[in-house]
Amino acid sequence: MPPEKTKVNSIGLSKNKLNELENKLRISEFEINQVNNINDLNADEIKDNGEILIVSGEDLNLDLFKENLKKTEELEISVIALMPLKDMDLLISNFSRNTFDFSLPPHDVNEIFLRIINGVSKSGRENKNLITIGPLTINQESYEVTLDEEKIDLTFKEYELLKYLASKPGRVFSRESLLHSVWEYDYYGGTRTVDVHVRRLRSKINDIRYNFIETVWNVGYRFKVNSDI
Repeated sequence: MPPEKTKVNSIGLSKNKLNELENKLRISEFEINQVNNINDLNADEIKDNGEILIVSGEDLNLDLFKENLKKTEELEISVIALMPLKDMDLLISNFSRNTFDFSLPPHDVNEIFLRIINGVSKSGRENKNLITIGPLTINQESYEVTLDEEKIDLTFKEYELLKYLASKPGRVFSRESLLHSVWEYDYYGGTRTVDVHVRRLRSKINDIRYNFIETVWNVGYRFKVNSDI
């Protein structure tokens, strides 16, 4: 079975530009999907799959183009904006966004293609830095943990233990294997330190709604899978 192609969504592309891009993308690992309404997009699916959205002003009036661009910021999805004109105020207002890229007229198809490759690659790298289990997110680049979008303060070892368990949800780890993998040495007779750190972690990320780390009696611990939370 051939590998699944990465979807490039677009809105507002002229028919000619759409055909040019389709021909360019056909020989690569991408496929283009033209949508008529930005509200038809599934933002979570786009982010999870590392997809990208092209917002063009070619076949849209300026107000609708600006409205679509504003919507992408609310949805927090990666976007390439094909600016209908050199509107510096519009560029400046979006330029600070990590997920924003743009092209100025005449929008050469080769330039757009290169920006697609760069944008999808960047989106994929960002996704790889995140571990998301239900409402819990671990950012491996910034070493930040959030629960329901609220930051959780953890010590370095608490963070490392949480990251290790959450990166392999459903798998049961013995105290000895956790000690060796997280603390990176054999600590004879010291497995209680794992219990202490698990207890501290639970006090910070567990409450009446969530129970992320389970005890498997006589074995060790496991992190619940998404469907169990």
